[in-house]
Amino acid sequence: MTIIEKKSLRKKKAIMNLVRTGEMSIAYALMEAERLNDEGKLLDIDYEELAEYLESLLTPEEVGESEINEEI
Repeated sequence: MTIIEKKSLRKKKAIMNLVRTGEMSIAYALMEAERLNDEGKLLDIDYEELAEYLESLLTPEEVGESEINEEI
């Protein structure tokens, strides 16, 4: 495992832990994951796993709202 892969994995685990403990909201975590991925600090594989995890935590109401906003 390369250093970049290790750093990306640590970032993914840190965000997951912050959300799990309630120190970071799900919405903010999704935005942060997107930013880190765009900057190349979170590899695509870790980004996808993190995004799927965070989306699974969203309530059905929140998911519906985000889908409506995406269509606009």
